Amino acid sequence: MKAAVIESFGPAVQLQVRDVPRPVPGPGQILMEVHASSVNPIDWKIPGGQMAARYGSDFPMILGFDASGVVAEVGAGVTAFAPGDAVFARSDVGAGRCYAEYAVLNARTVARKPAELSHAEAAAMPLAALTALNGLRDPGQLKPGQRVLIIGAVGGVGTYAVQIARNLGARVTGVCSAANFALARALGAHEVLDYTREPVLVPGAGFHIVYDTIGAHSPEAARPALAEGGCYLTLVPVPGIEFFMPGQTVRKPSGGYFLVWAPTGTDLEILAGWVRERRLKSVIDSEFSLDDIQAAQRRSQTLRARGKIVIRVK
Repeated sequence: MKAAVIESFGPAVQLQVRDVPRPVPGPGQILMEVHASSVNPIDWKIPGGQMAARYGSDFPMILGFDASGVVAEVGAGVTAFAPGDAVFARSDVGAGRCYAEYAVLNARTVARKPAELSHAEAAAMPLAALTALNGLRDPGQLKPGQRVLIIGAVGGVGTYAVQIARNLGARVTGVCSAANFALARALGAHEVLDYTREPVLVPGAGFHIVYDTIGAHSPEAARPALAEGGCYLTLVPVPGIEFFMPGQTVRKPSGGYFLVWAPTGTDLEILAGWVRERRLKSVIDSEFSLDDIQAAQRRSQTLRARGKIVIRVK
């Protein structure tokens, strides 16, 4: 099968598409025929070697954490899915292994793809939308009526965070450039701030959550803009944050957190329910073939994508 792989770690390492053996599902796993995947910043950070301690160093290494496709085989003990089922997932196998024509996935991370989503739209969703959901729900402890500031409101995570915060009953303020105001409002932002023309973190603003999806600020900078007991969340480990592990970390008032979370099919079902209710959608910035994976990663590295970058595999 074709897959996008790296053969080593290093500052100049790039993904290369070549033939590799088709994987075989083990107990509790499924084999997906991948129709689409998507790019996340972690996919162009892993080749540098900074995350070898977490993802290992077995080469050739197949990257890509998101996938939507069709079940090709099921391993022993899997009863929730059968060959032919349309499914989507955020992989927790190795470094993802979804930039490939076939991917083995742990069944616990898989959910049925909503019919309302194309494979491209479904593949865009798992990592980014689950990041938003887990952050707002767990360290954020978001409650209806609270105020949320989402910095990077039209980025990969931001587009989902705006919608999910609305679905959880929050009043949402999005931060982006004026050129993206219409998109932020269409996604559900009640107010929009232009970071190029006005201050974003205003003392006394009273936000219960400042969700910095691009790591532009710090807990210290955000604290004056937080309501009593609020928190700063970031997707970039900036100075002053703590790693938040659900069930282990005690949330502190006015704390700053980088969330560590695990993908589950149960959380994907929450997203799928909102999709079926027409309350959650994917914003696609651009689409590339698997053979054009390097161009897709270059687009992601500009940090100017509106929504998600999709890789069409089939």
